[in-house]
Amino acid sequence: MDRTEGFLKLNYKIWIETSTGVNILGEGKWQLLKTIRDTGSLKAAVEKMGYTYRQTWQNLKNIEQRLGFKLIEKSRGGEKGGETVLTAKGERLVAFFDRLYDEIEPRLNEAFENMLTDLNKIVD
Repeated sequence: MDRTEGFLKLNYKIWIETSTGVNILGEGKWQLLKTIRDTGSLKAAVEKMGYTYRQTWQNLKNIEQRLGFKLIEKSRGGEKGGETVLTAKGERLVAFFDRLYDEIEPRLNEAFENMLTDLNKIVD
């Protein structure tokens, strides 16, 4: 195999969990909430992301229960056939994750780049 500088890259996931290890919210649900916000529809969001509606609905309900507040509000009927919007707290949670990634990602990538030469010496 021809190995060149840069064949390795950093990959990671960030999620929030309770002190007892119960997962609350991670990258996938953060992206889902953003897609709900952008499409105005839970159905459209799950279709776009390749999730199942029923399981996703239950996952969102579980997250809301663990957090103690609603993330989304659904309305039925109307001209558009109903819509799903983020609550104010849901919007703030999305903004929190946006900011978290905006602040952490450059630092992680910089640290990785600084250490990459040492890593390449190990794998060569």
